Amino acid sequence: MALRAVEQLYTGTTTPISSYDSTKINLGTLMIQKTGALPADKFVGPMPVAIARPLEESTGVAMMFPHAITWSTTYDWVFTLENTVAGTTRRIFLYEYNKTTALYNWKGFITATLNTAATHTNRGFRVQRSTHIEGTIAVTGTAVTGTTTTWVTDRLAAGARIGFGSTDPTAIATWYQISAVGSNTGITLAISAPTLGAGTSYVIEELRFVITTTNSTLTNGGIFVVKGINYNDFISTGTTISASAGATDNLKLVYWLADAGTVTNTVAGGAALQTTSVTNTSHNLHVINGTVSIIVYKYNLRANDTIVGGKMTLTGANIIITGTQAVTGTASQVNNGRVDILSHGPGSAVESLYFVTTTRIYRAAIANITAANTTWQSENRTEVPTGNTNTFPATGALNSLEVASNIDRLIVITTGLTAFRHYVTQYPTTSGDPFQHIWGIDDKQQDQSTADANSSIHFNGSSQSISTWSENGIVHIIKHGATAALCQMYALPFGAHWSYASTTNQRVISPSISTPNCVSFGRILTASDNIIGGTELRVPIEPYRVYYRTSGITDNSGAWIAVDDSGDLSGATGATAIQFMYEFATIGWTCLPARIVSTTVTYQDNTTDSHYQPSVAQSSIASKIFAWRFSTAFGSTVPSLRVRLYDAVTAGLLLDDTTVLSASGVWEKSTDGTTWGAYNTTDKGNETTYIRYTPTSLGNNIKVRALLTQ
Repeated sequence: MALRAVEQLYTGTTTPISSYDSTKINLGTLMIQKTGALPADKFVGPMPVAIARPLEESTGVAMMFPHAITWSTTYDWVFTLENTVAGTTRRIFLYEYNKTTALYNWKGFITATLNTAATHTNRGFRVQRSTHIEGTIAVTGTAVTGTTTTWVTDRLAAGARIGFGSTDPTAIATWYQISAVGSNTGITLAISAPTLGAGTSYVIEELRFVITTTNSTLTNGGIFVVKGINYNDFISTGTTISASAGATDNLKLVYWLADAGTVTNTVAGGAALQTTSVTNTSHNLHVINGTVSIIVYKYNLRANDTIVGGKMTLTGANIIITGTQAVTGTASQVNNGRVDILSHGPGSAVESLYFVTTTRIYRAAIANITAANTTWQSENRTEVPTGNTNTFPATGALNSLEVASNIDRLIVITTGLTAFRHYVTQYPTTSGDPFQHIWGIDDKQQDQSTADANSSIHFNGSSQSISTWSENGIVHIIKHGATAALCQMYALPFGAHWSYASTTNQRVISPSISTPNCVSFGRILTASDNIIGGTELRVPIEPYRVYYRTSGITDNSGAWIAVDDSGDLSGATGATAIQFMYEFATIGWTCLPARIVSTTVTYQDNTTDSHYQPSVAQSSIASKIFAWRFSTAFGSTVPSLRVRLYDAVTAGLLLDDTTVLSASGVWEKSTDGTTWGAYNTTDKGNETTYIRYTPTSLGNNIKVRALLTQ
């Protein structure tokens, strides 16, 4: 047999796995093909780690509490809140995260003026995006007239933007700001638009921001809602949004939502938006209040209660306040709390509020968040590190959590001041079950733009508090540091982690690799980066796994077989094609995904073994002798050889024998091409070493093809 090798470079045409094509490189939604200038820059793998540097933007400000929303198949919008305790304003920043290039782009900011004086401390931050497409419109100048539209009923705020000719925001080329909402069927634009006839489709897009604070004057804290914002408000020099001081709702202003005439939610700890039953008139926000004895406040952010001096005091069903219930440990006030529906554990399929104390994760079914209820908690789970407490000590420093929906897991954050690792885990079925994954390191690297070129950008805690948001499998995580050296935001592809690939399809599948005349496979050799960076600043990447299949390639039906770390494929049956699949670890110490540059597969084909060449001079048609010259040494004991004689006309097999069996003929060896002796497994001696085979019986007048293989 001849040893063959086929290389697959990852520079070809790609396709999503959802549109599988065996002739292309198939990528999960969190996988990417990069085509940089250097050979090492041409690779496939999970989204590389992206970085944003808040204090290095044109308006440099420390930031916290990221919240990402999906805007299109290409872009997610990532909003962050200014990290400061002083003053009565809060800047809100917008980054665009490109899901095809894995890069952040800073868009700009707005400045929200809060409604109460004295010093505010940030406790929570959330974003609402709503679109309105009901009915149709006509346009004359700045007047937009709707048919079967319900803009006032839907509590649309002035300042939103409108586009014409489609109900899909991503299809709009020109947007217009709404300056006033006069009625259900009448709005006014800030500038004139082209004349459009009745029956024209449209889309209105409005952004609202929720900021939860505590205040140095306790009753001046609470919930502040920034209404009537649109994408174009985010500019590099900022757009100032004033505090409402009047009685009119749904203007481009900041409103204070109060739980009572005198605020009682004075020890707020986060902002958890409800994920179901969201309408234009009802969207609930859950805020935990307290640190050792907790109350939950539920606010309807779309309420239309009476406003006095910019303050809306909620009444009736628009505000629900539970009774007090004690917790074990101390509840953090740093963005603590998330409402979602998990598909596992005791809260499976139940919309629930999840939050943490320093030592436990708590769950409360939303159905239990009722007025004065003192038993609203469903259950809690104690921190048990991955492995167990005999493997790692518990941190006792749980600080906040996030839900990674695409893998149905919780991301649990510990405070960066005392603990340097974090978790990704199921909500444990029973208390005492270990958390599933540990991730993160604290190596003190400062990922500034002026850092040494040999350094490798990677998330490291730097002993800072952090906060996160997960969107479409990407975790946006920001360090709360107050300096350029200590405040960065990273995008980490946790949703691509190999533990979940069987359900998320976050994989790379190679094209079908042709292996003509393959008798047996040898090995897969994967070229990949095992470190990123250079010199003493290099950082190891996370591992990957490889699978192969030789059937079901065309229609993606074949089962995958794992390859061990040696790359051995000797157990694979010979086939005319083979295909490989890669899965990646992305949740780990460095969270740096592997980068696959090429795949090479070796195999033996059904031509004469490459160590031998057919010898016409030493063969004899009359005597039916088949001979080969020993052309290339094995470098070790010669393996067992196999001879097969085929009818060259019909391709029928005439004889199959080996040097071990010698059942159908005689094997001989010569070191001078003249004197022949018994065959042995000694390696090549010189250029006149030959072997020959004489079958015991072979018919006459047959054209024979002789094949010597291992």
